[in-house]
Amino acid sequence: MKKKLNGLVITYCYPPYESPESFVTYKLIDALSYYCNLTIVKPKSEKTKYVNQNILKTNIEEIEVKIPFYIKKLLSIKRLPLRPDRFLLYYLFFKKTLLQLDTKKFDFLMTRSQFHSSHLLGLFLKKKLKIPWLAHFSDPWFNNPVQKKIFLFEKISHFLQKKILSNTDINMFPLNELKDYFNMQADTDIGKKSIIVPHSIAKYYKAKKQINKKYTIRFFGKIYAGRKVKNSLIAISYLVKNNPDIRAEFYVDDDFFINYEHLIKEFSRIRFLNYLSYSNYLKKLNETSILILIDIDEDFGNLFFQSKLVDYLQSYRPILHIGKSMTYNKNIILKNNGMSCTNDPVEIYKKLSIMLKKINKFKPNYNLIESFSSQKIALKVLKTIENAVNNDSKKL
Repeated sequence: MKKKLNGLVITYCYPPYESPESFVTYKLIDALSYYCNLTIVKPKSEKTKYVNQNILKTNIEEIEVKIPFYIKKLLSIKRLPLRPDRFLLYYLFFKKTLLQLDTKKFDFLMTRSQFHSSHLLGLFLKKKLKIPWLAHFSDPWFNNPVQKKIFLFEKISHFLQKKILSNTDINMFPLNELKDYFNMQADTDIGKKSIIVPHSIAKYYKAKKQINKKYTIRFFGKIYAGRKVKNSLIAISYLVKNNPDIRAEFYVDDDFFINYEHLIKEFSRIRFLNYLSYSNYLKKLNETSILILIDIDEDFGNLFFQSKLVDYLQSYRPILHIGKSMTYNKNIILKNNGMSCTNDPVEIYKKLSIMLKKINKFKPNYNLIESFSSQKIALKVLKTIENAVNNDSKKL
């Protein structure tokens, strides 16, 4: 029987931190844990139960780093202008914990973004450990088109990104376009040491047939990166007003309740709710009639693979894509027999009306959905890790 490799994983974005990106990280790590013994180092949280405990594998060891109260308060400052991100403030506390670990037992190291500042810990450990380092980049870092430019921080951020890319053994990206974007900014060609690792679906989640007589339209996620939400609210509110059997819910982050308080008051027919735990999130997906995905209209939308999309797909529910650009998200939704329209309230209303009339005839693309299986993707990552570990051993 082949011996399992031991891996050290560092991430700042992991359950019970409630966000679609956090869930994406969990699914990859959970699936990979079937083939490797993993130790994950993550921020300590007051919440403990985030998935059905029967699902968790015993070969995931979790080490939580306690973050002081004053750091949490600093992180709560709106638009804290640190680069690559505000979680840079975690660095010293994670470093202290990592120095206390018995790192000799590990065969490989993985750092996972979001958030990009976690890769700085990988850079620190790479100097100490003679093991392969895999860095996973989920979004643009330097020259992020949806991030405000601050000259000094941009310069520092670019320097750090180049340093990390030159020291990693393997880079992982969810999209080819994002890999190419990073490659253009690197000092050397990173193509040969980069692989595409798309977001994946939860292996234990089973969708159920829609049996509710009343229809529910839902949106999950963060409104940022120039995504315009008001037109969707206008259309959905009008739809709810004219159809007593329809209700609408938007599950959003804390920032939404601050930045869009006026919209919450204006569109009272729509319920605005906080992010859910992962288990409850999957349950709500299963109880939804139509799912909404609001995309970026600009061409740079091709750099972003919205993390909630794979969960949407796995629910086997029809998805309405809102946006004019032919992004990766739009392409996948159309392949899954969903619909798309421009970000215009009249168009959104028309498409939703059509989808509701045809909802019982909707058939998802099962082969497409299966291609995002977390087990298949984990096996691809495992093969890459094994090759890196074997090549590293030959050098010793």
